[in-house]
Amino acid sequence: MIIWSVVAIIVAYLCGSIPFGVIVARLYGVNVLASGSGRTGGTNVLRSAGPLAAGLTVLGDVMKGLLPIFFIHIAFPPLVVALAMTAAVLGHNYSIFLGFRGGVGAGTAVGTVGGINFWAGLTVAICGLIGLAVTRYASILSTAVAVSSVVVLTIGALLGWTPYLYILGSILTMLVMFYALRENFARIRAGTERKVGQKTENIAKI
Repeated sequence: MIIWSVVAIIVAYLCGSIPFGVIVARLYGVNVLASGSGRTGGTNVLRSAGPLAAGLTVLGDVMKGLLPIFFIHIAFPPLVVALAMTAAVLGHNYSIFLGFRGGVGAGTAVGTVGGINFWAGLTVAICGLIGLAVTRYASILSTAVAVSSVVVLTIGALLGWTPYLYILGSILTMLVMFYALRENFARIRAGTERKVGQKTENIAKI
């Protein structure tokens, strides 16, 4: 069982590592790794390749978190699920296919919670969108996703809907995301953080 548990966590990481942002942006003739922030998430794809490309990227990023966690949480104990949740986001942020580059992991984090419970994932997504609507900062969207994941899964555990160990997965995921956001937090404090909708000036064409 231990071997299969390790395999499940590795599979979650590899699924998270699929660089949908890079793949989609290439279809639009853009090298997203050399454009804007160099990140692979929906925000940088939006600035570099446009809204449709960004939408496809977000969909891919959510599904690569949702699908593996959905199957893992059916077949494995809560601790494996918790570690797999974080592994999927680590895969997005440090993709083995991109020399351990990536993004922040908000879409994938939403997907991991949705893989456990659809309504919990939807709640987390809504919290993220509210953060974006209020501030227009993608980094605040990601922060709201990270924090609300912990809150939602904690409430779920207290109500007996989800195992308490799932909270561990959300906390570890939050720490991974906060580490990726450290430069964004510094720019927010300095008043230099870019808002969603602002086009990037350095779009690298393929």
